[in-house]
Amino acid sequence: MEGPGVLLIKEKLSFIRDKIILDVNGNTKENKELLIGKRVLDIKSFGKKLIFEFDDFYLIIHFLMYGSFRINEKRENKRERLSIVINNSEINFYNTSIKIIKRDEFYLDQSIDIMSENFDKLKAKNKIKNSKKIISDILLDQGTFAGVGNIIKNEALFRANVHPLSIGEKIEEEYIDNLIEKVLSFSYEFYLVRKFNKRLKNHLLIYGKKICSIDGEKIKLKYIGETKRKTYFCESCQRLFV
Repeated sequence: MEGPGVLLIKEKLSFIRDKIILDVNGNTKENKELLIGKRVLDIKSFGKKLIFEFDDFYLIIHFLMYGSFRINEKRENKRERLSIVINNSEINFYNTSIKIIKRDEFYLDQSIDIMSENFDKLKAKNKIKNSKKIISDILLDQGTFAGVGNIIKNEALFRANVHPLSIGEKIEEEYIDNLIEKVLSFSYEFYLVRKFNKRLKNHLLIYGKKICSIDGEKIKLKYIGETKRKTYFCESCQRLFV
């Protein structure tokens, strides 16, 4: 799950604002009973996290790689991580991480959220310029680009003509600027595709592809970086900065 998808979930669940939680269930180890009787003050998205705001704490749901949810519906043969009952609606979350954190212990830094209008491009640029890590790892760092997942990473690098093994501090400034713009523009495109139920596959230029659409060369696939994530790239189209 990437930032655009979590933003859409927030929008779909906006009806729960100002509602009181009547019951909870699920196999989370968090003290979910704290939610019963509490009024949902707001619901927010932050990177890959969905956040329910209460008067004295946040419920933070991280969708990890394969998280999902259902409204008034259950997945067959799958136990809910957390189930919330509000009025006549039941919201079920699966394959997610659940945390309950005091409000003063969690800060929503919108300057790093790729889906926020307050995303700080200069801050992101400085992080890249001062990093000795490969750009693939920098883009997946949720403390710099909250909401970027593997699809956005691959697509942004290809569209900005930057090789995924490039070292952050070695990348030329104009390429960094262009890469950040491509991260944001593709993330918004991703959001619109999902919002209007179109096929994301039709909007991908490199992720899952075998042949480069620009020069016809064979696309390489490697598992690189600290997390060994699947990475597609074209050796001739994407410039390597080392």
